[in-house]
Amino acid sequence: MNKQLTFAYIGGDKRQLCAAAQTASEGYKVRIFGFCKSEEAPDKKLSVFASAAECVRGADVIVLPMPFSTDKSTVNAPLCDVNILLSEVTCAAEKDAVIFGGKLDCVFEEMCKEAGVRAIDYASREELAVMNAIPTAEGAIEVAMKNTPYTINKSRCLVIGYGKIGKILSADLKALGADVTASARRYSDLAWIRANGLNAVRTAETADIAGGFDIIFNTVPSLILDFRVLSKTKTDVLIIDLASRPGGVDFATADNLNRRVVWALSLPGRVAPLTAGEIIKDTLFNILEELGV
Repeated sequence: MNKQLTFAYIGGDKRQLCAAAQTASEGYKVRIFGFCKSEEAPDKKLSVFASAAECVRGADVIVLPMPFSTDKSTVNAPLCDVNILLSEVTCAAEKDAVIFGGKLDCVFEEMCKEAGVRAIDYASREELAVMNAIPTAEGAIEVAMKNTPYTINKSRCLVIGYGKIGKILSADLKALGADVTASARRYSDLAWIRANGLNAVRTAETADIAGGFDIIFNTVPSLILDFRVLSKTKTDVLIIDLASRPGGVDFATADNLNRRVVWALSLPGRVAPLTAGEIIKDTLFNILEELGV
């Protein structure tokens, strides 16, 4: 990969700052904007700019956070005290620049196309999803420990969904001595659940067994925990939703039933920003190497 590349990291949380610092530590020029509210001072190798446009102008690689936006018009920048317009970024970008972002939508991709820059969604990469599942699972267990008066050991846990996060979370819970049941839709996944020494149930049958658990973790990004399921849960159950927006829990119904729900979004950036930043940096480097940049 060309060591003369200049990177511009715009917005995001601590993991983006960590990714920027790790990029700079590998010998690249790295600019940042959108982190003025960070509790920690930026790494000395990073060049801090006064505006997004100045930061982006002249950069070869522009890195937006994951998700890149929460309102489709501004960059997702919780550590910035001003709004960063997506249009400001695309208009200032060089014609041959590459813009990376997490969970890009077709509107932004079209905006980049009109500006003559290439947009790449790094959140769609398999290696990022697999590695991100590790801090997500560990963070979910941390949330459970902070919100329960008992140990994970011997607690009865249901993990809804047996994808990347579900697999790692189930294994971690089992290693801590929990009684783990995992749900899945596909028969092949149900077979893997049983092969890994866990109790298995079809996701469609969750309501039938919901009352038997102390902690329920949802990993499916569609409505699973509706009134039919929630009404069958224990009154003191802890529900942890790990699914991205719009989530997998009917939050209004859960509130009416006095069920405790924690919607634990963006756990990698909150519980392990250094690791999460390294995962992002490694993924970007993989893509750039494939592009021959």
